[in-house]
Amino acid sequence: MERPSPEADVIWWDSSSYYVRCPFCEGVHRHTVNWQTGLFRVSDCEKGETYQSCFPINDQGEVAYEIDKKRGRYVNICVSNDSDTEADDNEDEDDVDRLATEMAHKATIAAEREERHLSITRDAKENIIHTIDGEKYFEYRLIYDAITDCFNGKTRAVQGYLKTSSETELFVRGQFPDGKTMLISAASEKTPEMLSLLIEHGADVNAVDNHGRSALMEAALFGRVGNVKVLLEHGADPNIRDDENRRAVYFARESRKNREERNFRTQDTYEMLVGRQEIVRLLSGEIPKSKNAFGKPPTPSLSRSYRFLSSNGGYTKVLHGPIEEYPMTKCGKTVARLERGGKFPSVGAMSGWSHTPAQPLRVDGRQWTDDVFYIAEIVGHHLASHACDQGICGQYNACHAEKQLIAYFIDRHVFLPRDGLPDPKLEEEITRVEDELERITSCTEIGRVVASLRKEKQELDDELFDGDEKLVGKDDEIKKLESKRRDVKTALNQLIASPRARRLRMLECKLEILGVQRQRHEDLIEMAEAPPPPASLSEAAILVSSVPCDDCKAFTERVNKHFGLCIQLFASV
Repeated sequence: MERPSPEADVIWWDSSSYYVRCPFCEGVHRHTVNWQTGLFRVSDCEKGETYQSCFPINDQGEVAYEIDKKRGRYVNICVSNDSDTEADDNEDEDDVDRLATEMAHKATIAAEREERHLSITRDAKENIIHTIDGEKYFEYRLIYDAITDCFNGKTRAVQGYLKTSSETELFVRGQFPDGKTMLISAASEKTPEMLSLLIEHGADVNAVDNHGRSALMEAALFGRVGNVKVLLEHGADPNIRDDENRRAVYFARESRKNREERNFRTQDTYEMLVGRQEIVRLLSGEIPKSKNAFGKPPTPSLSRSYRFLSSNGGYTKVLHGPIEEYPMTKCGKTVARLERGGKFPSVGAMSGWSHTPAQPLRVDGRQWTDDVFYIAEIVGHHLASHACDQGICGQYNACHAEKQLIAYFIDRHVFLPRDGLPDPKLEEEITRVEDELERITSCTEIGRVVASLRKEKQELDDELFDGDEKLVGKDDEIKKLESKRRDVKTALNQLIASPRARRLRMLECKLEILGVQRQRHEDLIEMAEAPPPPASLSEAAILVSSVPCDDCKAFTERVNKHFGLCIQLFASV
């Protein structure tokens, strides 16, 4: 019987590419969007193996995706909470503060690492002197004998060293220049007893090197089953991901990249192959299946089982159906709830324009009231004036909870004319931040010093990593340049981490965020202009705590007709 192909859910896609989590290597793979071809793809990292790409669209035309206009992509709602291709990123002023704080924190850590981390090559002081006929012949660091013994699996010799040496902590917790500890280095050898010894003396089982590689990953790469078991028994985390987003199980699988690395570092054996197969069984589960799920919004008959009731003296609306409480800022406010079926989350809204989003009310009154004005203009709906407009004609009718949820639905499932146009406000903000950053860099002492140190570090980098290999064989000169580069890097990190550089950090982080927003808006423009996916969500039900007004009914009718939707309003009273 033919083995079924693993299913890989599409995480997100745009006008040209889609991204899946590979079931073989755990990495995120990019493929070209082509709705006319099949969805089976051969994995670049697994010879002869295929997986089926699963878009959140089924054969019945049901969907499980939204348009994320801030990030310029379609997002699978069934897997978007998984470890995605990038971290969550809120793009407001609070996010700038957070990024600036993180930037200072990272600079501080980097400076401290340069000064404090245990370096095996730099901090070893314990010497051994070899003599011939009673005279000194040569001298070298004692720790290097222990390192050789460790690599050769001489557990008893290493145990003796650890009992007598004054540099035990340096040996088990120190790092080589590539960031590897002795535990990480030893994990690739067939010596589980050595790993147990190092861990017993304080080695960190979850330490990673400069590329995010852990001891468990090294053991998996070389099929060291005994090492893997020892590491797991002592708390090694199999879910740690390296800098390329790969977990330990990836390194035990057969892939071209893994094979090339193994062959470069050692001779592969049948025993190692069998070991890797067992490690895969230890670290992985069954054949991955799609998590996509579909469903329909409530029908008119089903909506009758939903009902809003007042409580707390009229200051809370309780939805019975599922039970959900909606606290209100004023007695008598209308509350509504958007239902789209399947795994789409329910979205609550309250009439008004002054409140901010708060669970379970997920809709910002000001934002979506403004969007209602824009949509009304597009569909040709006149928002009548009202005595409660507070200076903005039509605002009272625009802020109704039903209309806010319709605007929310359109934002997630329909392209509007503005989505295909450049954002002039964004460009103005980028220019403003660039101008202020240039002023600080050129006209303030802190800005000039930071710029000078960055320039000096770049020049040292260029000299050290010169492609013409001018420094080949000049060890003393290389050491001098490396020492100078380390001093400059430490001074730069300390300066960036200081309170004096706070404004500079904030502006650089703000400019970085704005640059990302610009790129994502360009992606959104391309999506709006490209052929649409085979199906999109067009049906929804909005449950309302009072009878919808005539203006909301007329607005809904015009929206449905203009965009080809089927949004229904139900009074759940």
